[in-house]
Amino acid sequence: MPSAPLDRELLEQLSDIPEVSLSGFAVREGLAGTGVTVLKGRDYFGSWRRVDTQLVWVPANLTDPGHIVETVDEAVRQTLLMILKSLEVSSRKPPRALAG
Repeated sequence: MPSAPLDRELLEQLSDIPEVSLSGFAVREGLAGTGVTVLKGRDYFGSWRRVDTQLVWVPANLTDPGHIVETVDEAVRQTLLMILKSLEVSSRKPPRALAG
């Protein structure tokens, strides 16, 4: 399967899930015109890239694990899990003190 349809399908499927944007995330076409970039607010969260017949997740924080999946459905599922994990971690952080 060519990369353009894979990328387009992943982007379309993630864009069609309202909870992605409602949770403060966004998906965009990769900067080079390939892949799918995921943003958390205005910050880079990570991206999916096609390598041969697989999709590879490259996280913004390189200490986080990457992922390799075989299908667009698996990439969607993995992206949603990473978003949920990020929201869970964010909700556990104490609020920042206001500058006064």
